[in-house]
Amino acid sequence: MLLNVIKKSKKLQGDNKTLVLNIFLAFLIKGGSLFMALFTLPAYMKYFDNKAILGVWLTILAVLTWILNFDLGIGNGLRNKLALPLVKNDTQAIKKYISSAYILLTAVAVILSIIGYFVVKFINWNEFFNLDTKYISSEVLLKAVRIVLIGMLIQFVLRIITSILYAMQKSFVPNLLQLCSTILLIIFIYGGLVIGMENIGAEENLIRLAYANILTVNLPLLVTTLIVFKTKLKGSFPNILYFEKEYAKEIMNVGLAFLWLQIIFMVIYNTNEFFITWLVGADSVVEYQVFNKLFTLSGALIGLALTPVWSAVTKAKAEQNFEWIRKLNHILMALGGIGFVCGFLLIPFLQPIVNLWLGEKAIEVNYMYSFIFAISGGLFLWNRIVSTMCNGFGELKMQMIFLTLGAILNFPLAYIFSLLFKSYIAVVIANVISLLPYCIVQPIFMSRFINKKCSENIEMKKEYEESSITAK
Repeated sequence: MLLNVIKKSKKLQGDNKTLVLNIFLAFLIKGGSLFMALFTLPAYMKYFDNKAILGVWLTILAVLTWILNFDLGIGNGLRNKLALPLVKNDTQAIKKYISSAYILLTAVAVILSIIGYFVVKFINWNEFFNLDTKYISSEVLLKAVRIVLIGMLIQFVLRIITSILYAMQKSFVPNLLQLCSTILLIIFIYGGLVIGMENIGAEENLIRLAYANILTVNLPLLVTTLIVFKTKLKGSFPNILYFEKEYAKEIMNVGLAFLWLQIIFMVIYNTNEFFITWLVGADSVVEYQVFNKLFTLSGALIGLALTPVWSAVTKAKAEQNFEWIRKLNHILMALGGIGFVCGFLLIPFLQPIVNLWLGEKAIEVNYMYSFIFAISGGLFLWNRIVSTMCNGFGELKMQMIFLTLGAILNFPLAYIFSLLFKSYIAVVIANVISLLPYCIVQPIFMSRFINKKCSENIEMKKEYEESSITAK
């Protein structure tokens, strides 16, 4: 009995150390990424002497990156399903889940490649990007779009390795891969400037950068994939012989739920600028962005710490380590409460902060709006914490019900409030009301679920001890 307690204590300490290490590395690597990002835009501006062409390049990346969000949730499905076989060291299940996921996504990528290659031909990209043909011809722009599209679809498949790494409790590695891609791209651009590549011509530079984008994004993913399957997962390299419909179905069932959650959360939060432009006016977007960036900063920072939590919870659940999960949940709830309060503490200092950041009298702070933004930022943070815990459990039902309801209500509420207030704050109020039911109900449900599991474990332990005494 004493030996079991000692083993469990050591296991808890090991889990805590792994989680803390992943959080520390996430902050360290993300800091490096933010630092390197400071060089990216200046590099682009030197590479393209025409801002219109640079704008087109950035827009191409932004538009086609949406493709990566529609992997049918296979990546997140694999991330959750792979945790238990890894804990049990079930090599057959590991091979089947990995092979099924790779083959599924490869099939999707091939179909999208074929369709996309021909569909893009029928779009006038110069009109789409509002770019005169005197800068870039329609043929060259079409070619650039096709190259970037193919690169994105290759990434579509190769980035499955990031889901595997999350399941393996190596959550810092995906951030490291992004940092490597940024560094490689900067090396290419500045290297081109050194050899005078900018003198070749805008059209040729655009095509070269499109090819470079394929290499810089996918090379780190490919190298990491080969290393992982040569070391930690040796013998589990994707193989069509290990594809099984049941395993693919399990991944898809979980994955599609994650995909739906991703879409409806996007409807609630990522449409704000569009709704503000449509309902109030584009000039209001600037002020909204200023307040939104300030009041979601704590959520973004804590979000870095939450990156490894999802997979840590999935692993702990597979090990029936619910007491550790309960302690972690208490810590995160306290952290969320502190983050919520910090938003309100920011309000009295908001005007000096804005003046320092944007200059004197750039924006006059409306303190009533600030109060609403503090609530919105707090709910944004609270939602991330609660959803991360639930995603780790794979308990998605409450999220799907309440966030779907929120997504349905969001625009009608924004429209009604815009008629009342004639201001962009209408959209923020709509966000608050849309998210509030979920942020209240889900934590209660989650706490009850964790406590129930802890009680079940205690009962099972008592029964085992009683049966052991009886046997003696």
